[in-house]
Amino acid sequence: MKHSRQASACLALAVTLALLTSCGERPDGHTEGDATDSASTPATAVVNGTVMEPTTGNAEISAQPETAPEAATADTPTAGSYEPTTETVITLGETVTVTGAGAAANGSVVTVTSAGTYLIEGSLTDGQLIVDTADEKKVTLILNGVSLFCPTGPAVYIRSAPKKVVISTVAGSVNLLSDGSGYVVPDEEQAEGEIYPNACIYSCEDLELDGNGELHITGNADKGINTKDDLKIKGGTVTVTSAGVGIRANDSLEMSGGTVTVNSGGDGVKTANTETEGKGYLTVEGGSLYITAKGDGLSAATDLTVSGGNLVLTTTDTDGVVLEESSGNPTGGSMGGGFGGMGGGGRPGGPGGMGESSADKAAISAKGLKAAGTLTVKGGKVTIVAQDDGIHSDGDVHIADGTLHIRAADDGIHAEKELTVSGGVLTVAQSYEGLEALHINILGGTNRITSSDDGANATNGTGGGMMGGPGGGRPGGMGGWWGQGSNSGSTDTSVSTETPVLTFAGGYSVFNAAGDGIDSNGNIVISGGTVIVYGPTDNGNGPIDSGDGNYGVTVSGGTLLAVGSNGMAESAENAGQAVLAASWRSGGISAGETIGIVDSDGKVLAAFELPKAISSIVFSSADLTAGETYSIVGGGSATGTVVDGVIHPSTYTGYESMGEIEAY
Repeated sequence: MKHSRQASACLALAVTLALLTSCGERPDGHTEGDATDSASTPATAVVNGTVMEPTTGNAEISAQPETAPEAATADTPTAGSYEPTTETVITLGETVTVTGAGAAANGSVVTVTSAGTYLIEGSLTDGQLIVDTADEKKVTLILNGVSLFCPTGPAVYIRSAPKKVVISTVAGSVNLLSDGSGYVVPDEEQAEGEIYPNACIYSCEDLELDGNGELHITGNADKGINTKDDLKIKGGTVTVTSAGVGIRANDSLEMSGGTVTVNSGGDGVKTANTETEGKGYLTVEGGSLYITAKGDGLSAATDLTVSGGNLVLTTTDTDGVVLEESSGNPTGGSMGGGFGGMGGGGRPGGPGGMGESSADKAAISAKGLKAAGTLTVKGGKVTIVAQDDGIHSDGDVHIADGTLHIRAADDGIHAEKELTVSGGVLTVAQSYEGLEALHINILGGTNRITSSDDGANATNGTGGGMMGGPGGGRPGGMGGWWGQGSNSGSTDTSVSTETPVLTFAGGYSVFNAAGDGIDSNGNIVISGGTVIVYGPTDNGNGPIDSGDGNYGVTVSGGTLLAVGSNGMAESAENAGQAVLAASWRSGGISAGETIGIVDSDGKVLAAFELPKAISSIVFSSADLTAGETYSIVGGGSATGTVVDGVIHPSTYTGYESMGEIEAY
C-alpha cells in the first residue's frame, strides 16, 4: 500500500520531465529521460495559503546561543554596608570573638548551637564554622566580608539543624570559603552509618542560599556544596569551583533566583535520591545558572523541570575540551548519479539500524540536561554545548515553552520513551541525531534541527533489521530502495517491543540532516503543522524513512516538503491530503538553485532555495488536489525575506518549467 501511489506520481513527473529531453520510450508509452538542471539563480522555498508562510507566527525566530559572562573572581573579602540589630556577631581573626548568645568559639572553630540569626565577619586561614543545634527553628548565617579556609574539612559544616540553615550574603560584600584537598575518606574505608564530609559547604540538613552579595566557594577536596537533604537557591551571586561535583543536593534542588556560576571537575549540579518518594527532583524557576562541567551539566535523580531563568551549560569529557562548532550545513557526502531513476521496480531495502551513536561523544556521561525521570522545559532560556546528548531522559522529555539552543556531540534531545514538543523555540544547531525517542510528537513550537545523521529518529532500539523489504514500486515507480530500515540508532536507547511513531500535528519544524531527514523504525504520521526536510545528499539515506514491513508515512493535514537524494527516497500515502512525489533519474538539482511548484492556473504553491543538492522531492499541502497536474519549475529569481530557504511565493518569478506531475 505505501508504495503504489508514489509509483504513479513519480511516473507522472517522469513523463513530463522526459519531454524536456526526448529520450527513449517507456513501457507505458511515454518518453523517459533525465531532468534538466534548473537555472542557477538563487531563490527560496515557499508555500502559500495554509503552507510555509515565513512571515507568520514565530517562524522567523531562531533561538540564539547565550554566552556565559566571565565569572567573578576574588582574592580578598570585602564588607558591605550592614548594621546589626539583635543578631549575634561572630568576628573571625587571630582571636575569634562572639558577641551575643547561641554560638561559642573554641580556638579557631566556631560552633552555632541555637537557632537564630548570626552575622559573620572577618578572616580565618585555619578554622571552621559548625552548625549543631537541636532547635526546630531556622539558623541564618549572614556573611559580610568573610574569608574562611579549613585545611582539614569543610569550611562550613552543618551537622544538625532540624528546621534548615540559610546562608545569606550582604549586598556589596565579597565572601570566600574554601577547604583543603586531603581530608576526604575513600569510599572503601568508610563505615556504615558514619558521616564523612566531602565538600567546602557540607550539610546534613536542608540548606538555603540567599542574599545580595558575592559568595565564592572553592571545593579543593571534592564538591563545592553537598547537602544530604534539600537545597534552595534564592539569591546572591554564587561562584563554585570544585575538584569534583559542583553542587549536590541529595533530596532535591530548587533554584528561583540569584546568579550561580559552576566550574567543576565532575557533574555541575545534581540530585541523588532515587529511593524516597517525591525526592530526587531538580527545578529551575528563575535566576541565572552558568555551568562548565567535566560531566553532566544539570542531572536529576528523578524529574528535572526548567520553567524560567537563564541557563548556559557547557559539558566536556575528562580532558576539558569543549565541542567544536560545526559548519551548520551537513551534506553527508556528494550527490549520487540518480541510479534509481524514474522507471522500474524498487530495489531491496538498505541496511537496518545497528544501534549506533556518535564516535565523537564523551567517554563519560557529559549531557547538558539529564533526568532519570521526566524532563520538562516550559520556560526560560537554555543554551547547551555538550560532548554528549544535549538533553537526555531515561523516561519522557516535554518541551512546552522556552527558548533552547543546543550543540551536542551526540543526540540533540534524547528520550528513552516519549519526546513531545508542544511550544517554544528550539534550535539544535549541531548534533549526531537531532531528536531521538521511541515516540516523537511534534505538536507545536518553532523547531530547527541540524544533524550529521538522522534529523528525527523514532526508534525502539531494535534497529529495523539488516535488510529492508523488497522493492514495492510498480513499473514506472521511483527506483529508490523501498522498505529500508533505519540507518542509525543510539547505544543509549533500550530495546522495546512497542512500535516507534514519529508524529507531526502542529508547529513549524525544519530539519537539515546528513542522514535520514525524518526517520521512524515504525510509522510516520503527519496531520498538521509545517515540516520542511533538507535531507541527505548520499544515496545510503533518504529525506523520509519509515520502518520495514507494514509501516509507512501518512499525510492527512499540514504541510510537508522533503527533498534530498533519491537512492533511499520514500514518499507518503494520501490519508486525507494530496501528495506529489518525484525523483530525478540522474543529475538532480545543485545546491543554491531555486525550484518551485506551480498549479495549472499559474499560481506558485511553493518556492525554495536549496541549501544542498537534491534528486528527489515529496510535497503535500492543503493547496494540492488529487488528480490535478502541477508543474515543477526552476530558475528565476525571488525577493523578500528568506526564512529557512522559504519566501513568500508571490515574489518568485521568471522560472521555467521542468515538467509536470499529477498529485495523488
